[in-house]
Amino acid sequence: MMTNLLHLNVVGKGPPLILLHGWGWHGGIWSPLIPHLVDKFQLFIPDLPGFGKSSIFTTDYSFEALAACLFEHIPQKAIWVGWSLGGLVAWWVALHYPKKVSRLITVAASPKFMSEENWPGIPLATLEKFARDITIDDEKTLTHFLALQLRGSPHSEILRSELQKHFLRPHKDALAGGLRLLLTTDLRVDLPNMTIPSLHIFGSLDTIVPVSVVDCLKPLLRNSQCEIIRRTGHMPFLTHYKEFLNYFE
Repeated sequence: MMTNLLHLNVVGKGPPLILLHGWGWHGGIWSPLIPHLVDKFQLFIPDLPGFGKSSIFTTDYSFEALAACLFEHIPQKAIWVGWSLGGLVAWWVALHYPKKVSRLITVAASPKFMSEENWPGIPLATLEKFARDITIDDEKTLTHFLALQLRGSPHSEILRSELQKHFLRPHKDALAGGLRLLLTTDLRVDLPNMTIPSLHIFGSLDTIVPVSVVDCLKPLLRNSQCEIIRRTGHMPFLTHYKEFLNYFE
């Protein structure tokens, strides 16, 4: 359904569970999981503003603006699940609006995506190149990014072909805004204050959020657990969906 600016798919019955997609994608990325979750949860699956079928609402693509838009259409208390950039959004909401989050689950996400000394992540040069390239040829840039996301994953060519069938071209302002969040956000200083139960899932072969971030992350977290899905990259919820679904039992 279309609610004002936000395209939101609501299905299922049970406790509310929000699924946030990553940069360049839309809520349809979660489609293979829906049949396995609808009997246990009421799913709220938005297209973030400017992605998928959602309109772009502002050139100020900030966490505050994204959260305000989401809060208009989702329950007051829910399980928040976020993949990649969606994980960063969910993390920010859990830190700033803890009463709205009953549990936090991040997938292939980090409180700081950009690498620096003693913190693994994406090199600054790589993110800056994506930022430049999307202004020249956004479709080609997103194709390259998909290849990077699937690196290390089993059956990557088959999955890549299937995902490209469902590609919806995002708005350039949303792409640029999302990249700015990935480039500039560092939530690490706030993590020790988070008391919400949380689970953080990683792919052992992920080249975007290296699994080595787990050892850096654990000392910053309370009331949380980190899990590693073996032999996969940045999309463990698709490549190893049966293993991934075990975390929702």
